[in-house]
Amino acid sequence: MSDLVFLLPELVLAGTALVLILIARHVSRAQAVAVSVVVAAMAAIFSGWAFTPEAPEAPAAMTVVFGGTIAADGYARFFKVLFAATLALAALLSVKHVDTERVPPAEYYALLLLASTGMMLAASAADLLILYLGLELMILCAYVLVGITVNRPIANEAAIKYFLLGSFASALLLYGIALVYGVTGATDFAAIASAVSERNLTRHPFMLAGLALMAGGLAFKIAAVPFHAWAPDVYQGASAPVAAFLAAGSKAAGLAALVRVCLAAFAPEQRIWSEMLAGLAVLSMIVGSLLAISQTNMKRLLAYSSIAHVGYALLGLVTGTPDGASATITYAFIYSFMTLGAFGVVIALGERGEDLLAYRGLAATAPVTAALMFLFLLSLTGIPPTAGFVAKFAVILSAVRGGHVVLAVVAVMCSVVSAFFYLRVAVMMYMMEPQGAAPARVPGAVAAALAVAAFVTIVGGILPDTFTAWTVPPSLGKTPTEITRALTR
Repeated sequence: MSDLVFLLPELVLAGTALVLILIARHVSRAQAVAVSVVVAAMAAIFSGWAFTPEAPEAPAAMTVVFGGTIAADGYARFFKVLFAATLALAALLSVKHVDTERVPPAEYYALLLLASTGMMLAASAADLLILYLGLELMILCAYVLVGITVNRPIANEAAIKYFLLGSFASALLLYGIALVYGVTGATDFAAIASAVSERNLTRHPFMLAGLALMAGGLAFKIAAVPFHAWAPDVYQGASAPVAAFLAAGSKAAGLAALVRVCLAAFAPEQRIWSEMLAGLAVLSMIVGSLLAISQTNMKRLLAYSSIAHVGYALLGLVTGTPDGASATITYAFIYSFMTLGAFGVVIALGERGEDLLAYRGLAATAPVTAALMFLFLLSLTGIPPTAGFVAKFAVILSAVRGGHVVLAVVAVMCSVVSAFFYLRVAVMMYMMEPQGAAPARVPGAVAAALAVAAFVTIVGGILPDTFTAWTVPPSLGKTPTEITRALTR
């Protein structure tokens, strides 16, 4: 029974989702939204209550439950709270979409709850099989959410593309897990790390192949180049709230899984996966920044932007140190809120918000909406005093301290390129004449979500320690001395 306490957030979300499905005919949109937000708040509270705080100075030995398959540490708690917040904001941002597209509210919000459950499982997994199940629960719900507006051909096409490519990526991940199990005879992270160290399997060809396949499968979840092709089409085809949920939630879940797998299961292989991640980071930053320049659809622009941001986030993990991992975690946290905010403005403007030209003169017709978009664009660019600057500075600094100066230079150059397409939107809003009528009034739920995202973006920039103090690296299943030796040799 005591072990169940650590799964209270997942149990609450999954149980509520099942209840919503069972009573779908009797649930209105307002009720579904209210239930989702309340349940998300309960999940966040249970996450903080179930776990004991850890000192952020050094990761402690991993505390595991359910036979060593679930990690009960501050790292899991942090991401569970983040996913609960993402769920609540996505639920609020979806109010307008559910009404205009006539989406069944109970089914829609049940899928959001189940996808968030998968994210939480992935972040707290201490076993490769639990990790796989969590990620698959998340992505299966995402397939349906993308194509839930069945009367929109572009959404159906996006869902099919996502399903086909996602199935291939899931196969890569599963094959990688199978190879690692075949070599080490274990699927839990601590046993894998112990087997690799004690039996000197760092150069075993099947171990290297398994590591590469797992890296490819996880790279798809975060849309890192060259596993990024699905993101622009899926974001454009999906409704804006679903795209926002995928951009924030699924990326954070993928990064959470990647950090724990690398530092907990494959710490002895640090040099190998560090080189893999360095390549993914450079390609993602360059490709995402360059391809975003030519976009005229706002959702596609934010999709390529998200690809570039994945590259920045990976910089911290490349170093293979707890401090670098903390920088990556901080980036995932801040990115989730600023990208939810940017998508929130797109949602607030309705269908016209997807067209880049519709932002001309927005400051004259909707000054508050334009100001919010300007704030989120500054943060995405990495301009102080926004939270985006703090996050980008942290990962670049960790790369420099880890001796990856070239990666840091590439990140700075790509940030300069990204300033062009982000600030181009700001120029259109403030320096061009408006076209068309003023946008409709923003629904109260969407306004509330935008206010929360703006609050985090501002406070995270002015008082960075407010949120970065929570970013505890994952427990590694060893003593701190053994961790240091494994990560620095």
